[in-house]
Amino acid sequence: MTSDPLAIRLQDALPWLRRDRLIRPSFSGYWIEREAPHGWKVVDETKVLGGHIDLMTDASGLRHRYCLFPWEHLVNVEMQRKIAESILKVRAFPPKDFRGGDMELKAHVQSVVQTVDLDPDQQEEFLDAVERNTLGLGVFDVLLRDPRVEDVYVDAPCQQTRVYLTLNQAGPGHVFGRCETNLIVSENEMTGLVSRLKYRSGRPFSRSNPILETELGENQVRATALCPPLSPDGLALALRRRSDKPWTLLRLASCGAMDEVVAGLLSFLVDGRASILVCGARGSGKSSLLSSLLFEFPVDQRILVIEDTREVPVRSLQALGFKAQSMLVEPSKDLDRTEAADEALRVSLRLGESAIVVGEVRGREAMTLYESMRTGKAGSSVLGTIHGDGAQEVHDRVVNELGIPEASFASTDVIITMGLIRPGGGLGQVRRVTEVAEVVRTDEGLDFLPMLTYDGGYHLCDRVIPLVKRISSGWGMSYEEGMQNLRTRMELRRLLLDLASDDPAYLSPSSVMSANEFLWQHRYHEAMDLHAAFASFLRER
Repeated sequence: MTSDPLAIRLQDALPWLRRDRLIRPSFSGYWIEREAPHGWKVVDETKVLGGHIDLMTDASGLRHRYCLFPWEHLVNVEMQRKIAESILKVRAFPPKDFRGGDMELKAHVQSVVQTVDLDPDQQEEFLDAVERNTLGLGVFDVLLRDPRVEDVYVDAPCQQTRVYLTLNQAGPGHVFGRCETNLIVSENEMTGLVSRLKYRSGRPFSRSNPILETELGENQVRATALCPPLSPDGLALALRRRSDKPWTLLRLASCGAMDEVVAGLLSFLVDGRASILVCGARGSGKSSLLSSLLFEFPVDQRILVIEDTREVPVRSLQALGFKAQSMLVEPSKDLDRTEAADEALRVSLRLGESAIVVGEVRGREAMTLYESMRTGKAGSSVLGTIHGDGAQEVHDRVVNELGIPEASFASTDVIITMGLIRPGGGLGQVRRVTEVAEVVRTDEGLDFLPMLTYDGGYHLCDRVIPLVKRISSGWGMSYEEGMQNLRTRMELRRLLLDLASDDPAYLSPSSVMSANEFLWQHRYHEAMDLHAAFASFLRER
Protein backbone atom coordinates (compact mmCIF):
# COMPACT_ATOMS: atom_id res chain seq x y z
CA MET A 1 0.00 0.00 0.00
CA THR A 2 1.58 3.28 -1.09
CA SER A 3 2.03 6.22 1.31
CA ASP A 4 2.55 8.81 -1.45
CA PRO A 5 -0.23 11.45 -1.00
CA LEU A 6 -0.44 12.05 -4.76
CA ALA A 7 -0.79 8.32 -5.47
CA ILE A 8 -3.50 8.04 -2.81
CA ARG A 9 -5.44 10.93 -4.38
CA LEU A 10 -5.15 9.28 -7.81
CA GLN A 11 -6.44 5.98 -6.40
CA ASP A 12 -9.41 7.81 -4.86
CA ALA A 13 -10.12 9.46 -8.21
CA LEU A 14 -10.10 6.26 -10.27
CA PRO A 15 -13.75 5.32 -9.57
CA TRP A 16 -14.86 8.75 -10.72
CA LEU A 17 -12.64 8.63 -13.80
CA ARG A 18 -14.15 5.27 -14.63
CA ARG A 19 -17.67 6.61 -14.06
CA ASP A 20 -17.10 9.18 -16.82
CA ARG A 21 -17.30 6.23 -19.23
CA LEU A 22 -20.64 5.11 -17.78
CA ILE A 23 -24.10 6.33 -18.74
CA ARG A 24 -27.62 6.05 -17.34
CA PRO A 25 -30.95 7.84 -17.79
CA SER A 26 -32.16 10.00 -14.92
CA PHE A 27 -34.85 7.48 -13.92
CA SER A 28 -32.53 4.46 -13.88
CA GLY A 29 -30.26 3.21 -11.13
CA TYR A 30 -28.19 1.13 -13.54
CA TRP A 31 -24.97 2.44 -15.07
CA ILE A 32 -23.71 0.86 -18.30
CA GLU A 33 -20.33 1.14 -19.98
CA ARG A 34 -20.93 1.71 -23.69
CA GLU A 35 -17.36 1.47 -24.96
CA ALA A 36 -15.59 -1.86 -25.14
CA PRO A 37 -12.15 -2.29 -23.54
CA HIS A 38 -9.24 -1.93 -25.94
CA GLY A 39 -8.49 -5.14 -27.83
CA TRP A 40 -11.83 -6.82 -27.13
CA LYS A 41 -14.11 -7.96 -29.94
CA VAL A 42 -17.75 -8.99 -30.29
CA VAL A 43 -18.17 -12.74 -30.86
CA ASP A 44 -21.95 -12.98 -30.52
CA GLU A 45 -24.92 -10.60 -30.72
CA THR A 46 -28.37 -11.30 -29.30
CA LYS A 47 -31.60 -9.31 -29.14
CA VAL A 48 -34.18 -9.86 -26.40
CA LEU A 49 -37.14 -7.80 -25.27
CA GLY A 50 -35.68 -4.88 -23.37
CA GLY A 51 -32.20 -4.74 -24.82
CA HIS A 52 -29.36 -5.76 -27.07
CA ILE A 53 -26.56 -8.07 -25.90
CA ASP A 54 -22.97 -8.29 -27.12
CA LEU A 55 -20.82 -11.16 -25.92
CA MET A 56 -17.19 -10.08 -26.14
CA THR A 57 -13.83 -11.75 -25.71
CA ASP A 58 -10.32 -10.45 -25.22
CA ALA A 59 -7.43 -11.07 -27.59
CA SER A 60 -6.50 -14.31 -25.82
CA GLY A 61 -10.04 -15.70 -26.09
CA LEU A 62 -9.89 -16.71 -22.43
CA ARG A 63 -11.94 -13.94 -20.85
CA HIS A 64 -15.49 -12.97 -21.76
CA ARG A 65 -17.53 -9.87 -21.11
CA TYR A 66 -21.31 -9.75 -21.29
CA CYS A 67 -22.45 -6.32 -22.46
CA LEU A 68 -26.14 -5.46 -22.08
CA PHE A 69 -27.51 -2.30 -23.67
CA PRO A 70 -31.02 -1.74 -22.25
CA TRP A 71 -33.49 -0.21 -24.68
CA GLU A 72 -34.24 2.72 -22.38
CA HIS A 73 -30.53 3.63 -22.14
CA LEU A 74 -30.15 3.99 -25.91
CA VAL A 75 -33.26 5.91 -26.98
CA ASN A 76 -33.21 9.67 -27.50
CA VAL A 77 -33.68 12.25 -24.75
CA GLU A 78 -37.33 12.89 -25.65
CA MET A 79 -38.21 9.20 -25.34
CA GLN A 80 -36.35 9.00 -22.02
CA ARG A 81 -38.38 11.97 -20.80
CA LYS A 82 -41.61 10.12 -21.65
CA ILE A 83 -40.40 7.01 -19.81
CA ALA A 84 -39.45 9.08 -16.75
CA GLU A 85 -42.86 10.79 -16.67
CA SER A 86 -44.68 7.46 -16.95
CA ILE A 87 -42.60 5.94 -14.14
CA LEU A 88 -43.36 8.97 -11.96
CA LYS A 89 -47.11 8.66 -12.63
CA VAL A 90 -47.12 4.95 -11.78
CA ARG A 91 -45.34 5.60 -8.49
CA ALA A 92 -47.19 8.77 -7.50
CA PHE A 93 -50.75 7.74 -8.38
CA PRO A 94 -51.56 4.15 -7.36
CA PRO A 95 -54.70 2.49 -8.75
CA LYS A 96 -57.99 3.17 -7.01
CA ASP A 97 -59.31 0.48 -4.65
CA PHE A 98 -55.98 -1.33 -4.88
CA ARG A 99 -56.11 -4.83 -3.37
CA GLY A 100 -52.45 -5.75 -3.76
CA GLY A 101 -52.57 -8.04 -6.81
CA ASP A 102 -49.83 -8.16 -9.45
CA MET A 103 -52.40 -8.12 -12.26
CA GLU A 104 -53.87 -4.90 -10.86
CA LEU A 105 -50.46 -3.27 -10.86
CA LYS A 106 -49.70 -4.35 -14.42
CA ALA A 107 -53.08 -3.09 -15.59
CA HIS A 108 -52.34 0.23 -13.89
CA VAL A 109 -49.00 0.50 -15.71
CA GLN A 110 -50.70 -0.28 -19.01
CA SER A 111 -53.33 2.40 -18.40
CA VAL A 112 -50.58 4.97 -17.80
CA VAL A 113 -48.62 3.94 -20.90
CA GLN A 114 -51.73 4.07 -23.10
CA THR A 115 -51.88 7.84 -22.56
CA VAL A 116 -48.40 8.33 -24.06
CA ASP A 117 -48.04 9.28 -27.73
CA LEU A 118 -45.95 6.46 -29.22
CA ASP A 119 -45.30 4.91 -32.60
CA PRO A 120 -46.69 1.35 -32.87
CA ASP A 121 -43.19 -0.16 -33.07
CA GLN A 122 -42.22 1.54 -29.79
CA GLN A 123 -45.16 0.48 -27.63
CA GLU A 124 -43.95 -2.98 -26.55
CA GLU A 125 -40.46 -1.82 -25.55
CA PHE A 126 -41.85 1.29 -23.84
CA LEU A 127 -44.35 -0.67 -21.76
CA ASP A 128 -41.68 -3.21 -20.84
CA ALA A 129 -39.26 -0.46 -19.74
CA VAL A 130 -41.87 1.14 -17.48
CA GLU A 131 -42.96 -2.20 -15.99
CA ARG A 132 -39.40 -3.31 -15.30
CA ASN A 133 -38.47 -0.04 -13.61
CA THR A 134 -41.56 0.07 -11.39
CA LEU A 135 -42.83 -3.46 -10.74
CA GLY A 136 -40.00 -5.68 -11.89
CA LEU A 137 -36.28 -6.25 -11.46
CA GLY A 138 -35.05 -3.52 -13.79
CA VAL A 139 -32.30 -4.67 -16.13
CA PHE A 140 -32.14 -8.00 -14.30
CA ASP A 141 -35.40 -8.92 -16.03
CA VAL A 142 -33.62 -8.40 -19.35
CA LEU A 143 -30.63 -10.51 -18.28
CA LEU A 144 -32.93 -13.34 -17.25
CA ARG A 145 -34.57 -13.40 -20.69
CA ASP A 146 -31.33 -14.61 -22.21
CA PRO A 147 -31.49 -18.44 -22.08
CA ARG A 148 -27.70 -18.59 -21.72
CA VAL A 149 -27.76 -16.80 -18.36
CA GLU A 150 -27.86 -19.15 -15.37
CA ASP A 151 -26.83 -17.06 -12.34
CA VAL A 152 -26.59 -13.30 -11.74
CA TYR A 153 -24.57 -11.82 -8.87
CA VAL A 154 -24.22 -8.38 -7.30
CA ASP A 155 -21.53 -8.20 -4.62
CA ALA A 156 -21.32 -5.52 -1.96
CA PRO A 157 -20.63 -2.64 -2.14
CA CYS A 158 -22.83 -2.72 -5.23
CA GLN A 159 -21.91 0.74 -6.54
CA GLN A 160 -18.24 -0.22 -6.71
CA THR A 161 -18.50 -3.67 -8.30
CA ARG A 162 -19.82 -4.81 -11.65
CA VAL A 163 -22.68 -7.22 -11.98
CA TYR A 164 -21.38 -10.61 -13.09
CA LEU A 165 -23.06 -13.79 -14.15
CA THR A 166 -22.65 -17.43 -15.02
CA LEU A 167 -23.15 -17.92 -18.72
CA ASN A 168 -23.84 -21.31 -20.23
CA GLN A 169 -22.20 -22.20 -23.54
CA ALA A 170 -20.03 -19.10 -23.63
CA GLY A 171 -17.66 -20.72 -26.07
CA PRO A 172 -17.03 -23.78 -28.24
CA GLY A 173 -17.37 -27.26 -26.79
CA HIS A 174 -20.22 -26.31 -24.40
CA VAL A 175 -17.79 -24.35 -22.23
CA PHE A 176 -19.38 -22.02 -19.70
CA GLY A 177 -18.03 -19.71 -17.08
CA ARG A 178 -18.41 -16.50 -15.16
CA CYS A 179 -18.57 -13.27 -17.14
CA GLU A 180 -18.17 -9.72 -15.97
CA THR A 181 -20.85 -7.40 -17.37
CA ASN A 182 -20.86 -3.73 -18.29
CA LEU A 183 -23.43 -2.99 -15.54
CA ILE A 184 -23.12 -1.28 -12.16
CA VAL A 185 -26.11 -0.97 -9.80
CA SER A 186 -26.57 2.08 -7.60
CA GLU A 187 -27.17 1.69 -3.88
CA ASN A 188 -30.63 3.29 -4.14
CA GLU A 189 -31.61 0.90 -6.93
CA MET A 190 -30.47 -2.12 -4.91
CA THR A 191 -32.49 -0.89 -1.93
CA GLY A 192 -35.61 -0.55 -4.06
CA LEU A 193 -35.06 -3.90 -5.75
CA VAL A 194 -34.65 -5.74 -2.45
CA SER A 195 -37.72 -3.96 -1.07
CA ARG A 196 -39.76 -5.37 -3.97
CA LEU A 197 -38.39 -8.85 -3.29
CA LYS A 198 -39.27 -8.48 0.39
CA TYR A 199 -42.80 -7.38 -0.52
CA ARG A 200 -43.29 -10.32 -2.88
CA SER A 201 -42.02 -12.87 -0.37
CA GLY A 202 -43.83 -11.50 2.69
CA ARG A 203 -40.78 -12.44 4.75
CA PRO A 204 -38.74 -10.34 7.20
CA PHE A 205 -35.46 -8.82 6.04
CA SER A 206 -33.49 -6.70 8.49
CA ARG A 207 -30.36 -6.69 10.64
CA SER A 208 -31.94 -9.37 12.80
CA ASN A 209 -32.97 -11.37 9.69
CA PRO A 210 -30.17 -10.61 7.21
CA ILE A 211 -31.01 -13.35 4.68
CA LEU A 212 -33.94 -13.18 2.29
CA GLU A 213 -34.73 -16.12 0.02
CA THR A 214 -37.71 -16.13 -2.29
CA GLU A 215 -39.00 -17.64 -5.52
CA LEU A 216 -39.84 -15.50 -8.53
CA GLY A 217 -42.20 -17.86 -10.31
CA GLU A 218 -42.62 -15.88 -13.52
CA ASN A 219 -38.90 -16.16 -14.27
CA GLN A 220 -38.22 -19.55 -12.64
CA VAL A 221 -35.73 -17.70 -10.45
CA ARG A 222 -34.49 -18.21 -6.90
CA ALA A 223 -33.44 -14.88 -5.34
CA THR A 224 -31.15 -14.62 -2.31
CA ALA A 225 -30.39 -11.23 -0.76
CA LEU A 226 -27.99 -10.39 2.08
CA CYS A 227 -27.76 -7.27 4.23
CA PRO A 228 -25.63 -6.10 7.20
CA PRO A 229 -24.37 -7.37 9.52
CA LEU A 230 -24.01 -10.60 7.51
CA SER A 231 -22.88 -8.57 4.48
CA PRO A 232 -20.93 -5.75 6.19
CA ASP A 233 -20.39 -3.69 3.01
CA GLY A 234 -24.07 -3.40 2.14
CA LEU A 235 -26.71 -5.26 0.15
CA ALA A 236 -25.73 -8.25 -2.00
CA LEU A 237 -27.90 -10.27 -4.35
CA ALA A 238 -27.80 -13.60 -6.18
CA LEU A 239 -30.36 -14.70 -8.76
CA ARG A 240 -30.31 -18.34 -9.82
CA ARG A 241 -32.51 -19.31 -12.75
CA ARG A 242 -33.81 -22.74 -13.52
CA SER A 243 -34.06 -23.90 -17.08
CA ASP A 244 -37.24 -22.97 -18.94
CA LYS A 245 -37.27 -26.44 -20.53
CA PRO A 246 -37.20 -29.66 -18.52
CA TRP A 247 -33.83 -31.38 -18.57
CA THR A 248 -33.65 -34.86 -20.06
CA LEU A 249 -30.70 -37.21 -20.40
CA LEU A 250 -30.79 -36.50 -24.13
CA ARG A 251 -30.60 -32.76 -23.57
CA LEU A 252 -27.69 -33.21 -21.18
CA ALA A 253 -25.99 -35.35 -23.81
CA SER A 254 -26.50 -32.63 -26.41
CA CYS A 255 -24.71 -30.23 -24.04
CA GLY A 256 -21.71 -32.53 -23.67
CA ALA A 257 -22.47 -33.73 -20.13
CA MET A 258 -22.71 -37.37 -21.29
CA ASP A 259 -23.34 -39.41 -24.43
CA GLU A 260 -25.80 -42.08 -25.51
CA VAL A 261 -23.87 -44.75 -23.57
CA VAL A 262 -24.36 -42.97 -20.23
CA ALA A 263 -27.94 -41.99 -21.10
CA GLY A 264 -28.83 -45.58 -21.98
CA LEU A 265 -27.22 -46.96 -18.82
CA LEU A 266 -29.00 -44.47 -16.55
CA SER A 267 -32.31 -45.17 -18.29
CA PHE A 268 -31.82 -48.88 -17.63
CA LEU A 269 -31.00 -48.25 -13.94
CA VAL A 270 -34.02 -46.00 -13.32
CA ASP A 271 -36.36 -48.42 -15.10
CA GLY A 272 -34.84 -51.17 -12.96
CA ARG A 273 -35.78 -49.29 -9.76
CA ALA A 274 -32.20 -48.72 -8.64
CA SER A 275 -31.60 -46.39 -5.71
CA ILE A 276 -29.37 -43.59 -6.99
CA LEU A 277 -27.45 -40.71 -5.42
CA VAL A 278 -26.19 -37.90 -7.65
CA CYS A 279 -23.18 -36.10 -6.19
CA GLY A 280 -20.96 -33.22 -7.22
CA ALA A 281 -19.96 -29.69 -6.36
CA ARG A 282 -22.32 -26.71 -6.36
CA GLY A 283 -23.13 -25.72 -9.92
CA SER A 284 -22.06 -29.06 -11.38
CA GLY A 285 -25.57 -29.95 -12.55
CA LYS A 286 -26.74 -32.36 -9.85
CA SER A 287 -30.33 -31.12 -9.82
CA SER A 288 -30.50 -31.06 -13.62
CA LEU A 289 -29.37 -34.69 -13.78
CA LEU A 290 -31.76 -35.72 -10.99
CA SER A 291 -34.66 -34.08 -12.83
CA SER A 292 -33.74 -35.76 -16.11
CA LEU A 293 -33.76 -39.21 -14.49
CA LEU A 294 -37.44 -38.91 -13.58
CA PHE A 295 -38.57 -38.95 -17.21
CA GLU A 296 -37.11 -42.47 -17.48
CA PHE A 297 -39.76 -43.90 -15.13
CA PRO A 298 -42.85 -45.56 -16.61
CA VAL A 299 -45.60 -42.97 -16.86
CA ASP A 300 -47.78 -44.81 -14.33
CA GLN A 301 -45.05 -44.67 -11.67
CA ARG A 302 -46.06 -42.54 -8.68
CA ILE A 303 -43.33 -40.04 -7.75
CA LEU A 304 -43.04 -38.09 -4.47
CA VAL A 305 -40.63 -35.15 -4.58
CA ILE A 306 -39.29 -33.68 -1.32
CA GLU A 307 -37.28 -30.45 -1.64
CA ASP A 308 -36.78 -27.12 0.09
CA THR A 309 -36.22 -25.22 -3.16
CA ARG A 310 -38.26 -25.93 -6.28
CA GLU A 311 -35.82 -27.61 -8.65
CA VAL A 312 -37.60 -30.73 -9.92
CA PRO A 313 -40.09 -30.01 -12.77
CA VAL A 314 -43.10 -31.60 -11.08
CA ARG A 315 -45.63 -29.71 -13.20
CA SER A 316 -43.93 -30.84 -16.40
CA LEU A 317 -44.10 -34.42 -15.16
CA GLN A 318 -47.80 -34.03 -14.36
CA ALA A 319 -48.52 -32.47 -17.77
CA LEU A 320 -47.08 -35.59 -19.42
CA GLY A 321 -49.26 -37.90 -17.35
CA PHE A 322 -46.88 -38.83 -14.52
CA LYS A 323 -48.38 -39.24 -11.05
CA ALA A 324 -46.08 -36.74 -9.34
CA GLN A 325 -46.59 -34.98 -6.00
CA SER A 326 -44.39 -32.17 -4.71
CA MET A 327 -43.69 -31.71 -0.99
CA LEU A 328 -42.02 -28.35 -0.34
CA VAL A 329 -40.10 -28.27 2.93
CA GLU A 330 -40.10 -24.95 4.76
CA PRO A 331 -38.90 -24.28 8.32
CA SER A 332 -41.43 -22.99 10.85
CA LYS A 333 -41.38 -21.71 14.40
CA ASP A 334 -41.76 -25.31 15.58
CA LEU A 335 -39.45 -27.10 13.12
CA ASP A 336 -36.10 -26.16 11.61
CA ARG A 337 -35.22 -27.18 8.04
CA THR A 338 -33.82 -30.60 8.91
CA GLU A 339 -36.74 -31.42 11.21
CA ALA A 340 -39.23 -30.29 8.56
CA ALA A 341 -37.48 -32.41 5.93
CA ASP A 342 -37.48 -35.41 8.24
CA GLU A 343 -41.20 -34.97 8.93
CA ALA A 344 -41.96 -34.66 5.20
CA LEU A 345 -40.04 -37.87 4.52
CA ARG A 346 -41.90 -39.74 7.26
CA VAL A 347 -45.20 -38.56 5.78
CA SER A 348 -44.13 -39.67 2.29
CA LEU A 349 -43.49 -43.18 3.57
CA ARG A 350 -47.14 -43.36 4.64
CA LEU A 351 -48.50 -42.25 1.26
CA GLY A 352 -48.25 -45.62 -0.40
CA GLU A 353 -45.87 -47.21 -2.87
CA SER A 354 -43.95 -44.47 -4.67
CA ALA A 355 -40.57 -43.53 -6.00
CA ILE A 356 -39.12 -41.05 -3.49
CA VAL A 357 -37.04 -38.16 -4.79
CA VAL A 358 -35.10 -36.09 -2.23
CA GLY A 359 -33.84 -32.77 -3.57
CA GLU A 360 -30.80 -32.84 -1.32
CA VAL A 361 -29.73 -35.36 1.34
CA ARG A 362 -27.95 -33.36 4.04
CA GLY A 363 -29.54 -33.60 7.50
CA ARG A 364 -31.15 -35.92 9.98
CA GLU A 365 -33.72 -36.95 7.37
CA ALA A 366 -30.91 -39.09 5.93
CA MET A 367 -31.26 -41.44 8.91
CA THR A 368 -34.98 -41.91 8.22
CA LEU A 369 -34.35 -42.32 4.50
CA TYR A 370 -31.69 -45.01 4.83
CA GLU A 371 -33.51 -46.88 7.55
CA SER A 372 -36.60 -47.06 5.33
CA MET A 373 -34.46 -48.19 2.38
CA ARG A 374 -32.82 -50.89 4.48
CA THR A 375 -36.15 -52.25 5.73
CA GLY A 376 -37.85 -51.99 2.33
CA LYS A 377 -40.33 -49.27 3.35
CA ALA A 378 -39.00 -46.65 0.93
CA GLY A 379 -41.06 -47.82 -2.02
CA SER A 380 -39.92 -48.84 -5.45
CA SER A 381 -36.99 -46.48 -5.85
CA VAL A 382 -35.11 -43.67 -4.11
CA LEU A 383 -33.23 -40.89 -5.88
CA GLY A 384 -31.52 -37.83 -4.46
CA THR A 385 -28.58 -35.45 -4.62
CA ILE A 386 -25.77 -34.90 -2.15
CA HIS A 387 -22.68 -32.74 -2.05
CA GLY A 388 -19.49 -34.72 -2.58
CA ASP A 389 -16.80 -35.49 -5.11
CA GLY A 390 -17.08 -39.16 -5.94
CA ALA A 391 -18.52 -42.32 -4.45
CA GLN A 392 -15.90 -42.74 -1.72
CA GLU A 393 -16.33 -39.17 -0.49
CA VAL A 394 -20.11 -39.55 -0.43
CA HIS A 395 -19.75 -42.76 1.58
CA ASP A 396 -17.45 -41.05 4.08
CA ARG A 397 -19.81 -38.11 4.46
CA VAL A 398 -22.97 -40.18 4.89
CA VAL A 399 -21.42 -42.75 7.23
CA ASN A 400 -19.03 -40.57 9.23
CA GLU A 401 -20.67 -37.12 9.22
CA LEU A 402 -24.36 -37.98 9.06
CA GLY A 403 -24.01 -41.10 11.22
CA ILE A 404 -25.66 -43.58 8.85
CA PRO A 405 -24.61 -47.20 9.53
CA GLU A 406 -22.65 -48.70 6.67
CA ALA A 407 -25.17 -51.55 6.47
CA SER A 408 -27.88 -48.98 5.74
CA PHE A 409 -25.74 -47.05 3.25
CA ALA A 410 -25.36 -50.32 1.33
CA SER A 411 -28.99 -49.83 0.26
CA THR A 412 -27.63 -47.31 -2.25
CA ASP A 413 -27.19 -49.04 -5.59
CA VAL A 414 -25.43 -46.39 -7.68
CA ILE A 415 -23.58 -43.12 -7.12
CA ILE A 416 -23.29 -40.78 -10.11
CA THR A 417 -20.73 -37.98 -9.98
CA MET A 418 -21.24 -34.75 -11.91
CA GLY A 419 -17.97 -32.89 -12.36
CA LEU A 420 -16.84 -29.45 -13.49
CA ILE A 421 -14.11 -30.02 -16.06
CA ARG A 422 -11.73 -27.30 -17.28
CA PRO A 423 -10.77 -28.41 -20.80
CA GLY A 424 -7.05 -28.00 -21.34
CA GLY A 425 -6.72 -26.26 -17.98
CA GLY A 426 -8.42 -23.15 -19.39
CA LEU A 427 -10.74 -20.75 -17.60
CA GLY A 428 -13.95 -22.20 -19.04
CA GLN A 429 -15.75 -25.18 -17.53
CA VAL A 430 -17.81 -28.08 -18.84
CA ARG A 431 -20.32 -30.11 -16.85
CA ARG A 432 -19.76 -33.81 -17.33
CA VAL A 433 -20.61 -37.15 -15.75
CA THR A 434 -17.24 -38.23 -14.38
CA GLU A 435 -18.22 -41.47 -12.60
CA VAL A 436 -21.05 -43.98 -12.40
CA ALA A 437 -20.14 -46.31 -9.54
CA GLU A 438 -21.99 -49.40 -8.35
CA VAL A 439 -22.08 -49.99 -4.59
CA VAL A 440 -21.02 -53.60 -4.00
CA ARG A 441 -20.74 -55.56 -0.76
CA THR A 442 -17.46 -57.42 -0.21
CA ASP A 443 -15.96 -59.38 2.67
CA GLU A 444 -13.96 -56.28 3.60
CA GLY A 445 -16.97 -53.92 3.48
CA LEU A 446 -18.32 -51.82 0.65
CA ASP A 447 -16.59 -51.28 -2.66
CA PHE A 448 -17.40 -48.82 -5.44
CA LEU A 449 -16.98 -50.36 -8.87
CA PRO A 450 -17.04 -48.09 -11.93
CA MET A 451 -19.64 -49.12 -14.47
CA LEU A 452 -18.09 -46.97 -17.22
CA THR A 453 -14.68 -46.00 -18.53
CA TYR A 454 -13.86 -42.74 -20.32
CA ASP A 455 -11.14 -42.15 -22.92
CA GLY A 456 -12.66 -39.27 -24.82
CA GLY A 457 -15.84 -41.35 -25.08
CA TYR A 458 -17.77 -43.52 -22.63
CA HIS A 459 -17.67 -47.33 -22.64
CA LEU A 460 -19.30 -49.96 -20.45
CA CYS A 461 -16.80 -51.77 -18.26
CA ASP A 462 -15.71 -55.12 -19.66
CA ARG A 463 -16.95 -57.24 -16.75
CA VAL A 464 -20.13 -58.73 -15.40
CA ILE A 465 -22.04 -55.91 -13.70
CA PRO A 466 -23.88 -57.31 -10.65
CA LEU A 467 -26.60 -54.64 -10.69
CA VAL A 468 -27.40 -55.28 -14.36
CA LYS A 469 -27.59 -58.98 -13.53
CA ARG A 470 -29.96 -58.31 -10.61
CA ILE A 471 -32.25 -56.03 -12.64
CA SER A 472 -32.31 -58.52 -15.53
CA SER A 473 -33.29 -61.30 -13.16
CA GLY A 474 -36.13 -59.18 -11.80
CA TRP A 475 -37.40 -58.75 -15.36
CA GLY A 476 -37.25 -62.51 -16.01
CA MET A 477 -34.26 -62.09 -18.34
CA SER A 478 -30.87 -63.68 -18.56
CA TYR A 479 -27.85 -61.44 -18.09
CA GLU A 480 -27.22 -61.50 -21.85
CA GLU A 481 -30.82 -60.43 -22.54
CA GLY A 482 -30.48 -57.63 -19.99
CA MET A 483 -27.30 -56.41 -21.69
CA GLN A 484 -29.13 -56.48 -25.03
CA ASN A 485 -31.88 -54.34 -23.49
CA LEU A 486 -29.22 -51.93 -22.24
CA ARG A 487 -27.47 -51.72 -25.62
CA THR A 488 -30.81 -51.11 -27.34
CA ARG A 489 -31.48 -48.16 -25.03
CA MET A 490 -28.10 -46.74 -25.98
CA GLU A 491 -28.80 -47.16 -29.69
CA LEU A 492 -32.25 -45.55 -29.43
CA ARG A 493 -30.70 -42.54 -27.73
CA ARG A 494 -28.03 -42.30 -30.40
CA LEU A 495 -30.78 -42.22 -33.03
CA LEU A 496 -32.64 -39.48 -31.16
CA LEU A 497 -29.47 -37.42 -30.77
CA ASP A 498 -28.85 -37.72 -34.50
CA LEU A 499 -32.40 -36.54 -35.22
CA ALA A 500 -32.01 -33.70 -32.71
CA SER A 501 -29.13 -32.23 -34.71
CA ASP A 502 -31.82 -31.06 -37.16
CA ASP A 503 -34.74 -30.74 -34.74
CA PRO A 504 -34.10 -30.07 -31.00
CA ALA A 505 -37.63 -31.30 -30.23
CA TYR A 506 -36.16 -34.83 -30.21
CA LEU A 507 -34.40 -33.95 -26.93
CA SER A 508 -37.73 -33.41 -25.15
CA PRO A 509 -39.32 -35.58 -22.45
CA SER A 510 -41.92 -36.84 -24.94
CA SER A 511 -39.15 -38.26 -27.14
CA VAL A 512 -37.61 -40.00 -24.13
CA MET A 513 -41.00 -41.48 -23.30
CA SER A 514 -41.44 -42.62 -26.91
CA ALA A 515 -38.09 -44.42 -26.85
CA ASN A 516 -38.97 -46.21 -23.62
CA GLU A 517 -42.46 -47.14 -24.80
CA PHE A 518 -41.00 -48.53 -28.02
CA LEU A 519 -38.66 -50.71 -25.98
CA TRP A 520 -41.42 -51.94 -23.69
CA GLN A 521 -43.78 -52.72 -26.59
CA HIS A 522 -41.24 -54.24 -28.97
CA ARG A 523 -38.82 -56.49 -27.13
CA TYR A 524 -35.79 -56.09 -29.31
CA HIS A 525 -34.19 -59.11 -30.93
CA GLU A 526 -31.29 -59.45 -33.35
CA ALA A 527 -33.51 -59.89 -36.41
CA MET A 528 -35.25 -56.54 -35.95
CA ASP A 529 -34.16 -53.57 -38.03
CA LEU A 530 -34.05 -51.21 -35.05
CA HIS A 531 -33.67 -48.02 -37.08
CA ALA A 532 -36.62 -48.76 -39.37
CA ALA A 533 -38.85 -50.05 -36.58
CA PHE A 534 -38.21 -47.03 -34.35
CA ALA A 535 -38.66 -44.58 -37.23
CA SER A 536 -42.01 -46.21 -38.02
CA PHE A 537 -43.00 -46.05 -34.35
CA LEU A 538 -42.19 -42.31 -34.20
CA ARG A 539 -44.21 -41.65 -37.34
CA GLU A 540 -47.21 -43.43 -35.85
CA ARG A 541 -46.86 -41.32 -32.72
